[in-house]
Amino acid sequence: MRPLQILCASTRQWNPGDEWIARGIRHLFRTLYSDRALNWLLYDRSPDCFLEPWAASARRPHLLGNSYQPAGELAAVDLVVIAGTPEWLGPHLEPLARVLHSSTVPVFYLGIDYPAAELPCTPEDLRMLSRALIVTRGRIATEALQALGLTARMMPCPALFSAPYEYPARALKTLAVVLQSGRVPNQSVTEDLKARMLRLLPALRSRYSVKIVCNYIDEHLEFSASLGCPVCYSYDAGDYYRIVSDCDLVISTRLHSALIANSLLKPAILTNSEPRAASAAEICPFIYVLAPEDVPAFLEQFEPDPAVRSLFNWKRIREAQYLDLLRNALQEHGLY
Repeated sequence: MRPLQILCASTRQWNPGDEWIARGIRHLFRTLYSDRALNWLLYDRSPDCFLEPWAASARRPHLLGNSYQPAGELAAVDLVVIAGTPEWLGPHLEPLARVLHSSTVPVFYLGIDYPAAELPCTPEDLRMLSRALIVTRGRIATEALQALGLTARMMPCPALFSAPYEYPARALKTLAVVLQSGRVPNQSVTEDLKARMLRLLPALRSRYSVKIVCNYIDEHLEFSASLGCPVCYSYDAGDYYRIVSDCDLVISTRLHSALIANSLLKPAILTNSEPRAASAAEICPFIYVLAPEDVPAFLEQFEPDPAVRSLFNWKRIREAQYLDLLRNALQEHGLY
């Protein structure tokens, strides 16, 4: 049997969260197709691929990266997976969408969300969405799609299934604290939240072993020069499972760092109440959304062992539900 050709819209070397979503999706497909080879193609929507990132759809000409460049017909592809983040529509997806509008290749939107209640969909976008499988990761996108008459199933973000192994926490001794700054475009937090997270650190370090985790080189350079505790970073998104595997709980301003903690069977605290992050965390009972100032008191009464056992069962149930959803959709298109 020939390999199944899947084109995945994601990023590389830009946002580790995007790569964790794609890894989770690939895990689900590997589980479904245990006896069939899968060829994964990448449509790279990283900002460096565009002449005016986030503002216009024109891609930089003559890109030499190892990714699919939209031109003419969509050849040799059985399925398109648009994987997570707000950029499942808009300028960064538009070059691929133009090709898909005239194609009959099935499209799955998996783990999508949006920061606003109104979606800037074109008529062509609506036609494509109306014939696609849509799985949202949060309430905001679900309600926005429903307002347009579109059907969407809400499930946890696929990053939940991304870890290559599980390393459950049994005690509360070592914490990973994921910090952000205001330096990275479209990946920053307010100076107020950053300051509150930094004020939290002394209270944590007085009771626990703490390591700082940074997802971007700018953050690593900033925090490694100013903090008196280990600061961990890697350019490779796949290294972060190892980085947090020896920690018992993750405290993060980033949604997807909390999700990969859950993927490893570790509880997580999300200290970012921004609507899109909080919306996705609402359906993940082992991501606790707290203000930084409330974290120490929460940890005082938190018992990780029963939480981890419940997290294990919840993750297994959600994975089985996701697999059933994908299997049924693939069967409808004659791909399973």
